[in-house]
Amino acid sequence: MHFGGIHFFVGLFFLLLSILLVCGYLLVASLLLSIAQRFIAFFKQKDDADCWPMLWLFLPGKRHILFRMVILVTVFFAIAYVPQRFVWMGSDNANFKAKEYYVAGLPLDGTRLILARFIHPDNPLMQPLTTLQWLIYNQGIKQLPENDGEIGVWADLWFNYPYILRMYQPYGTSKTEPSYNMRKLLDRIWFSMEAMSTRPFADKKMGHRHYLLNFPRSAFYYALNDGYYNDRLIGAAYYLHQDSEFVERKRQLYEWTARLRQRWIAAGMYQEIKKEHPKIEAERQLVAMKTLEVILRAPIYTGQYSCDSPYIPLYVEARREFVDESAPNHVMKVLRRRQKSQAETLYSIGISGSATASFHKYILKKYCGVEVLGNRQPLGLTHPVAIEREIKDEVTYLFRRELKLLEEGDHESK
Repeated sequence: MHFGGIHFFVGLFFLLLSILLVCGYLLVASLLLSIAQRFIAFFKQKDDADCWPMLWLFLPGKRHILFRMVILVTVFFAIAYVPQRFVWMGSDNANFKAKEYYVAGLPLDGTRLILARFIHPDNPLMQPLTTLQWLIYNQGIKQLPENDGEIGVWADLWFNYPYILRMYQPYGTSKTEPSYNMRKLLDRIWFSMEAMSTRPFADKKMGHRHYLLNFPRSAFYYALNDGYYNDRLIGAAYYLHQDSEFVERKRQLYEWTARLRQRWIAAGMYQEIKKEHPKIEAERQLVAMKTLEVILRAPIYTGQYSCDSPYIPLYVEARREFVDESAPNHVMKVLRRRQKSQAETLYSIGISGSATASFHKYILKKYCGVEVLGNRQPLGLTHPVAIEREIKDEVTYLFRRELKLLEEGDHESK
């Protein structure tokens, strides 16, 4: 096992701060519980209400509870810390000075993730823990090479995933007003994805364990929420599709998503992921479809829509891959067997509940003679003719401006 010199002791200092901070949380919780108990006892006029509650844990007969609390937290952090040293400080790792901070911050990160299952990451109760996590992060990344993808992993695990875990939206997020906190989170997710996708990893294990497996979840969250870059989420697509920077980001995200699969294949992981972790691949496929929809729609507003676009075959294949359950090891079919509700949610986002997907199916057939798989399912309708009529009415109403531009513009039909 390697040691990062003086940074080993700095990491231990941060680990000790983490332990003390968590013990402080437990101490405050115990004191509040004591106050509540004695408050109730006071009104019930019981004899045990004569002790000032704030001193309860410090009474001679109660101090053992305080010591046990500290010992339990210390043991928990030690159990989390020591194995991580063997994982990330071995001969097959790199960036050992930075890793001293990384392994020291992992127990605190684990504590925050446990709490994030029940408490919003922006809750004031979480802020002392998050502040200490940022302190560890800022000190640790100083020891990373400037052009190393590992910095993206740290930011993604420690500050993005608490939101992605339960699809939390930052406080202050609004569908009708600018959502600056959401934009800040989206920018941080973008930074993480860009770093992981474009920078090399000196520590190959870091890239293998975190970038290759965690990128799709970050891309999925980003793709579902990037409409908040507009000042008003409602109707944002119309304006953002005309924003060249937004569309260029979509192109980059599609390229990173496609490149990820090639890296899975090169690492011999792809078939295993499809069989053992179908949700990861399903999210990757969904992000690919959603980014291609933006790329294909944007030229409509500049009068440059063309049936010769190289992105059309990519979109047709992306939908086929997502929809066609006759394909071997079809990920949506595998996911549906294991997590039916998850599969139905993803399919609704991608196809059956997406008016945008219906729009592209409609215009590709009408103007380019290209068929794509997957149909929208309007609620309450079962007859094919009624479904087709309802979808056409919906598309022609919701996308009337785009259809007018297509009618007025030049495009080559196949």
